[in-house]
Amino acid sequence: MGHQYLQFKANTQVNMMRTVRSLKSKFSRLLNDRGGNFAIMTALLATPLLIVAGVAVDYSYAASQRTHLQEIADAAALEGGKIFDGTNLSAATTAAKNFLKGYSAQMPANVTSTMTADGRTFKVALNASVDTSIMKIANVNSVPIAAGAAAVAPIKPTKITFTPTQAQGYWYKKISIMVVRPGSPLEVTLGTIVYQPTTLNNSGQGTMTVVPSNGSIDLGAYTKLILKMEIKTDYCGTGYSGSVSSNSKQTVTCTASLLPSKLVYSNTLRTDNPDQMDSLYVDGKQLKKGTAYPLESYFGCAATQSHAWEDGGGADRQDFFYTVSADCSGTDGNYVRLTQ
Repeated sequence: MGHQYLQFKANTQVNMMRTVRSLKSKFSRLLNDRGGNFAIMTALLATPLLIVAGVAVDYSYAASQRTHLQEIADAAALEGGKIFDGTNLSAATTAAKNFLKGYSAQMPANVTSTMTADGRTFKVALNASVDTSIMKIANVNSVPIAAGAAAVAPIKPTKITFTPTQAQGYWYKKISIMVVRPGSPLEVTLGTIVYQPTTLNNSGQGTMTVVPSNGSIDLGAYTKLILKMEIKTDYCGTGYSGSVSSNSKQTVTCTASLLPSKLVYSNTLRTDNPDQMDSLYVDGKQLKKGTAYPLESYFGCAATQSHAWEDGGGADRQDFFYTVSADCSGTDGNYVRLTQ
């Protein structure tokens, strides 16, 4: 952005100087014309015409400066908004001002910046003036310009409570709550919910095992929070082979097995995979495939949410139901967005 801007600025200044020289040249020729009344009229009209032309040239240049200043204000607001949580205005202001220092050579020398907050929204205001060229004839030496931007990052859960309410279906399912810690690529599992079908009657019914048992999980410091559903379509978990009784009870039996096909899951769904988001329902609404939703769309920072997750067998009947609530105090800079 910096190189392109400097080249654009140089080209604009060259074009403006050419226009000034052309206008001055024409003005000089008109004043030297000795054609009687024409020369007198020209002398009377030339200065206002020159000023009008100068206004257009100077304001065009000021507009280009203002556009670039807006781009810098947007970027500075995003930089501060990444860390602003509604309470740390000083830290967000420092981040934004440090960003602006890197663009000081590309802004007017007299730029002033103001950082404010409105709730959890971080705001940046930039003000400056652009020197004029032709308008100096009318004692207008500068044109004021201003740019404003605002950004907000979604609230970030620090503690969550999972409460499974129902699980059903023919297939074995394991849901994991995972985080990625700062400075590490590893995914750490903090909690699990396992559904084990015990019968295929009534479209599959079984038991749930929740760890931790109270469903309350302290997330700690993390850069990414993920829900993962691992599915095994032969009724039993990894390391087991499932079979179903031939009587009316249709009882599921799991037998230990070391066959390679029994040691792996059949399918895996993740909340950080946009192509699988249509398997998740939040408060009765199916999420859209192909969209990366921020964390607060999954975990009820504002209020407890009800989720339903389809394991892949068909969208007409979800298979895992739970509520989730969260304590939120931080922000998720990965999803910071402009609001102004």
